[in-house]
Amino acid sequence: MRGVEPISKVLRDVIDELGVAGRLAEQRAVVEWSEIVGAKVAENSRALRIERGRLVVEVRSSVWAQELSLMRRTIQQKINDRLGERAVSNLHFVVRGKEPHDPSASDGPEDGKHGR
Repeated sequence: MRGVEPISKVLRDVIDELGVAGRLAEQRAVVEWSEIVGAKVAENSRALRIERGRLVVEVRSSVWAQELSLMRRTIQQKINDRLGERAVSNLHFVVRGKEPHDPSASDGPEDGKHGR
């Protein structure tokens, strides 16, 4: 008869058997975005999804996109350090409401500036 094992070990074994450890680490990058980047950055951005190692992050404005682009390597390193592996190979920033596949999104607060 086999002894009782902690549930954490059983889950790790199942995850390893299924071969989904990498995908789970990638999803943790999305779920834990605000904890990884801190409150100020999290107030102005949110991780949307991960595609083949590329983390897509929605930002409040083009200014935030530029700011986070300058911090790209640091953020990427923090994510990968936290996850214990290289789950994220790149970051892609999209301005809120500007993502091409979202036709219902508005252009945001700048709409009124162009007399529409």
